[in-house]
Amino acid sequence: MNADRFVEARGARIRYRVEGSGPPVVLIPGIGAPLESWEWTVAALRDRFTTFAFDYPGFGFSNYAASSYTPRGAGLTILAFMDAVGVQRATIIGSSLGGGIATMAAGMAPGRCAALVLAAPAGYDFSVSPMARFIALPRVGEVTAVLVRRHPRLLLQNAFADHRRIPGRLVDIVRRDAARPTTIQNYLKALRGLVTLRGIRPEIVAEVRKAARRIIAPTLVIWGDRDRVISSDQASVVALTIPGAQVHIMPGIGHVPFIEAADAFNERMMAFLSMLREPIEAGVAR
Repeated sequence: MNADRFVEARGARIRYRVEGSGPPVVLIPGIGAPLESWEWTVAALRDRFTTFAFDYPGFGFSNYAASSYTPRGAGLTILAFMDAVGVQRATIIGSSLGGGIATMAAGMAPGRCAALVLAAPAGYDFSVSPMARFIALPRVGEVTAVLVRRHPRLLLQNAFADHRRIPGRLVDIVRRDAARPTTIQNYLKALRGLVTLRGIRPEIVAEVRKAARRIIAPTLVIWGDRDRVISSDQASVVALTIPGAQVHIMPGIGHVPFIEAADAFNERMMAFLSMLREPIEAGVAR
């Protein structure tokens, strides 16, 4: 990927990278994940699109900003980032919690989202993995953090249906980030604001669903049927909430289909974007 760039948005200094040429695509990572988690997706997009991958505030090399850690604040952060990099309208792609954040941005400013791709988005229903609920408990998360620093592959195993598909490159990225204490601290802040022992907080689900109903962009939802983090059963909720959303279930795949089955994910994503009648145009300041 291209060299790091930095921009200020809503009190956060955000690291991002730009690659390719064509209409803009903004990629929102899942909780705790840095921009490098989109490398497998950017490889498919860059010949036809300009990709903007970034570290969400508090993760990777972007500094923490409390204003980005509410549903509405998260949506405003994406819109502010788009403003800062000179993008008026873009395709937005989000994974897991990044999918919920993408929903907030697309629903809060419907005209600024040309198309929406969600990979196992969080926030549409209350159910979430027992592991996430467990890690959100006081002290338990801190103990888990010690294990992750020593054995970064452990953090990834729950997200993949087949552990043999975990890329070594991804393990190295997790090891790098887990070595920084602020990464774990911010991860736990974000997780505990999202999850309790009962599941995802009801007020967050209410806000995400409210935003989803306002989305007017063509939407594709992709989910692995062996997702242990957020069950693919929730795909039906997304389809009923976002007007006209298409759903594609990938057999034998876990929570990060864009990495575990990158070729199949990219093929489905590109086919969806290619079928859109209206060109996905927007001004981009490079």
